[in-house]
Amino acid sequence: MALRAGRLLRFAEAAGVTNRLLLTLASPGECVYLKKPVDSVTVPGTEGTFTVTNNHSLIVSQLKAGVITVTDGPEKKDYFVSDGFLFFNHPTDGSGCCTAEVSAVECVPTSALDKDRAAQVLSEVLAAPKDTEWDRVKSQLGAALVNQVIKAAE
Repeated sequence: MALRAGRLLRFAEAAGVTNRLLLTLASPGECVYLKKPVDSVTVPGTEGTFTVTNNHSLIVSQLKAGVITVTDGPEKKDYFVSDGFLFFNHPTDGSGCCTAEVSAVECVPTSALDKDRAAQVLSEVLAAPKDTEWDRVKSQLGAALVNQVIKAAE
C-alpha cells in the first residue's frame, strides 16, 4: 500500500506541468529530485559537458566525475557526481514534458565538499605503495576522482 501511495505522490508533483523538463536525480542512497520541473540540467558527459533542456534529442550518456548544474529560473544548484548515466526521453503523455533521469553512483551538493580534506586524501593516495599493477591503477583512478572533487569544491 505504501508503495502505491508513493507512486501516486511522485506523479502528483508533475501533474499540471506542461512543456518543462522533468528531472530525476538519484543515487543508490538518495533521490535528490523526482520528476521536478526545471529549465535545464548541465552534466559532465564522458565526451564533454553538455546541457539538456525540454525537447532535446533523445540521448543516453555515460557521465564522468564532475559537477551537475540544475537550472530553474534564476536559481542554480550544483551537485558533484562521481559517475553515472543520463537518460533523456520524450513525453509519453500529452504534457509536452520530456524526462531527464540522472542515475549517479555518488551525488552530493558541491557545498558539502571539503577541499582541504580532499587535498589530504589526494596526498595519501599518491603516497600509497605502487608495487603491483593493481596498486598503480587504484592510485591513478583515485587521484583522478579526488582531483575532480577538488576542482568542484573551488
